[in-house]
Amino acid sequence: MNFVFDFQMLNLGIALLGFIIINILLGSINGILERKFDKEKFINGIIKGGIVAISFVGVYFIGTLIPDVMIDINGQEITILMAVNLIVVSGLAWYAKEVLIKLASFVKAKFGG
Repeated sequence: MNFVFDFQMLNLGIALLGFIIINILLGSINGILERKFDKEKFINGIIKGGIVAISFVGVYFIGTLIPDVMIDINGQEITILMAVNLIVVSGLAWYAKEVLIKLASFVKAKFGG
């Protein structure tokens, strides 16, 4: 068994983690500015983001140990690594959307839109 380090997956993982962090920061800044900052929600967001990141790393590593194991998702057979990749890309798209919505909200507030 050969372990192959996938730089594309590393880049996707770093990008996902970056969007998670930015999303938490923008939400926190918005809460502070509106005087509605919720420390518990902030801490829970950090914990959730950390658990998501660690879980992806763990599942990806396990997938590299058993690269030929196939799973069925809605009638489509894929490897665990392919499934992790799909989930990371989906999470990346979702968090990117959330960050862009928050950024647009800040721009709108800044320019009085």
